[in-house]
Amino acid sequence: MLLKYPQHNFFTFYLLLLGSLIIAPQAVRAQVDQFNPTYRQLVRDHINNNAVSYQEIDIQTSAAITKQISTADIDILTKNEKVAFLINAYNALVISQVLEYYPINSVAEVGGFFTKKHQVGPRTMSLNELEQEILNLSADPYTHLLLNCGAVSCPEVQFIEAQIDRSVYYIKALAAKQLLDQHGGVLLLSKIFEWYAADFGSQDELIDGLSELTELDKEEPLPIKYQSYDWLLNDKSTASIGVYYPTRLYPKGGGEVKVFNNYYTQLQNGVRSNFFSSFLQVLIGTSKNYNFGFDVKLRSVSSGAVRLFSALEFNDQPFADNNGVRTFSRAGISGIGPRIKYQPFKNKPNINFLHTVYFVPMQEAEGNDNYGYVDYDYPQIFNQVFVEKELSRKSRLFIDLGLHIENLRLNAHRNYEHFTPIQVPITVIYNYFIDSKTTIYGLGAFAQRFDIRFRPDTDTYSDHSVYGQLGVGAKHILHDLLEIELLYTNFLSFNDTPAHTFNLGIRFYKW
Repeated sequence: MLLKYPQHNFFTFYLLLLGSLIIAPQAVRAQVDQFNPTYRQLVRDHINNNAVSYQEIDIQTSAAITKQISTADIDILTKNEKVAFLINAYNALVISQVLEYYPINSVAEVGGFFTKKHQVGPRTMSLNELEQEILNLSADPYTHLLLNCGAVSCPEVQFIEAQIDRSVYYIKALAAKQLLDQHGGVLLLSKIFEWYAADFGSQDELIDGLSELTELDKEEPLPIKYQSYDWLLNDKSTASIGVYYPTRLYPKGGGEVKVFNNYYTQLQNGVRSNFFSSFLQVLIGTSKNYNFGFDVKLRSVSSGAVRLFSALEFNDQPFADNNGVRTFSRAGISGIGPRIKYQPFKNKPNINFLHTVYFVPMQEAEGNDNYGYVDYDYPQIFNQVFVEKELSRKSRLFIDLGLHIENLRLNAHRNYEHFTPIQVPITVIYNYFIDSKTTIYGLGAFAQRFDIRFRPDTDTYSDHSVYGQLGVGAKHILHDLLEIELLYTNFLSFNDTPAHTFNLGIRFYKW
């Protein structure tokens, strides 16, 4: 039996079908039309000469751009429109992903940065896959010069208009010295041309191509040298939010030399004890996940009837009676050893571990008949877990969880008169960034201490104590490679012993 519909119902159905075929493409095309002006405005407002003002980019704007990318139907675009859209989408996704982890020093710190999946229209792909899609579609190796990877040495971020010939953008990109420069009779090229040499062809073909886009003389070509690639984040304020945080790892080729001076003083029953510790700390970037280095600890101690800053005199004075108070001073290198810092979790660059071991070159550091205590006689192991939490673009919380094992002597149980302190400190630091060069911070610490005591032919036992610490500090970048830090702390008087520290740190670094 055939069902019969009134003729006007069929006509209505036909109009609805025809309307859906017309409106649906316009609806998905609208996502592209919304993306273009929104992203174009972001580029105009926040990017200049490959310096991106990440701090100023509104998170909601970035999220809206990402959504527009994910819902766009790129299959309805012309080839030129599709290439332009995908280039812009690639650069926008890089910015969006940087904001997800910001502040960072480099995209190299973020595990899987270029392999994480993103929704690009109907497809799910990583930045690496999107890059290959763009290159295949454009069939032009110079498209490499329009893709920004979030680093200082990357090509400049440009908004690409589909109706403008891409060579216009190539010319602008090559005007930046990080891609092409001439110095001392040598043509300095970006590593991009070396990494993708198979795309650009032979050296003659490369020179021919570059001469069409620049004033390069192909008749008398200069010898080529490839510039080292700087993976430091292309942040306008790179001088730099990230350098204030000890959790970040240095990329390969980077590192730091830090001198941190700590002056501890306490007064108990009229006897002053001063401990000056100067740490020379070297850390070298070997990969995106590991940094290696070493520490040297210089210690100077004065105790008895002494002045407040007498430990800075670095004297060696054996025990002597000074107004009825037993007084001494001693100085020397009391620790030296390796350190390793690493990122254990692939996608959590805000969590790092640091291990340092000190071996003691000083003889009888714990004291003898002539001198008092300067440091422990046996190795010390410091284990730290660093965690960062962004509170806002101007403030950040830093947490240091420690496990310190000092004066570690093997086979001490029931064999020697010895003790091994084990400390479990928790330090919380609130950082506030005044500007790109200056930060101030407040510090609070609480620690539990267990003194494990050993005696011959006696069972091991332990003593337990606690202490706290409050402090305020500031850091300032004096130069692109130099940072200075000041810190004052006051120990909470759990044992009614007033104690303070005065600290000065200087760090030379290179990302």
